[in-house]
Order: sequence, then C-alpha cells, then structure tokens
Amino acid sequence: MSERRARGVRGVPAVLGLAALLALGACTSSSGSDSDADDTSAPRTTTKTATESTSNDAAATSDQCPRLAHAEPRKEGLPDLELPCLGKGPAVRLSDLRGVPTVLNVWAAWCPNCDREMPLFADAEQRAGDEVRFFGIHYKATRAQGLQSEDDFGVPFPSVHDEDGDLTTKALRPLLGPPQTFFVTADGRVAGREAGEITSSRQLDRLVKRYLGVDL
Repeated sequence: MSERRARGVRGVPAVLGLAALLALGACTSSSGSDSDADDTSAPRTTTKTATESTSNDAAATSDQCPRLAHAEPRKEGLPDLELPCLGKGPAVRLSDLRGVPTVLNVWAAWCPNCDREMPLFADAEQRAGDEVRFFGIHYKATRAQGLQSEDDFGVPFPSVHDEDGDLTTKALRPLLGPPQTFFVTADGRVAGREAGEITSSRQLDRLVKRYLGVDL
C-alpha cells in the first residue's frame, strides 16, 4: 500500500468493526455491469499528475457544497435526505440535486477502491465542464477521517457526510458498500447506478453517455 493510501485509511476506529469489513468486500471488487477490466486506457498516472497540478483556486473550492434551490422529491429520484457538508458550505438535500445531470459517488475514507477511482472522476469532471455536476457522499467514517482522505485521495468534488452510514444505506437501498455511483438526470430521475469500482475513463464515459446522454 502506498504512503498516500496508507494515510487515507489510517486511524479508522475499531468501532467500524464487522460493518466496515463487510463493506470492504464490496470495496475490493468492481461491478461487472459495464466493466473494462482489460482496458489499459485509464489515466491512473497521467490524470493524477494533472489533478495535482490543478490551480490552487480550484483546489480551494473543491470541497464547497453548493446552495441548491428546494425541489419536490420524485418517486424515481434521489431521496429527500439532507446531510451536512463534509467540507465548507450548507447541508445538501439529495433530492435538490437538479437542473444539471449529476454523477453522485458514494465513497469512504477506508476504501482503497474509492481512492483508485478519484483520478478518473477528476479527469471526467474537468472534461465535462458545466455539462455534468459531480458530487459525493462520504460514508461510515468520522468527519476528520473524511477530510483527511478527501485530501489524500484527491477527491475533486464536494461531498456531504454520513458518519454512521445508516441514513445513506436506508435512503439509497440497496447499498452494498462503497464505491457506488448514481447517475441522475437534470430533472432528478436516477437513471442508473454502478456498484463497485469504475476502472477506466472509457467505462465512466460510457456510463455518463448511457444514463445522462452527455458525451465527455
């Protein structure tokens, strides 16, 4: 395990216990629904370098939760669940993530697969510009651990925070454990979800095109 990844998982309390270990089972395998296991085009190294060279201004605002207009929840949409911002800014109600197609990623401080995904999301977010919003839910760890891993992993988008994970698990059922990614249309409909690690830019681009209709 690299020094960076070791910092990201360091200090996870024993109280996570069996729940965290079970979730790690989901965290160590990618889903097969749109997998690119043999795709070597994932910009694991080059994208991380580009991410690390992002301007200080962009880095300073990556953890700023947006202030969103209230929207009535829809049956096939995200739940009416409000969670506090992990970084700076107001609490966010998931059902208010409207107006622009959204990629919602559930990640955890103790999840190495989540760490590996982040360069892909950083690259996709940069290419998407204003066409797609990227947002996160930090899951089943303390806020301090989330903030440390947000820095260690290079999380490029703002996140809300659910320390015990129960609210998120109930609201986004079935949630087998992170990473898990939801694709939400501009009108608030959850068009698809990907359980497990997204392993390449090609896979992520296909998912965004399939569910959100956006070419990255």
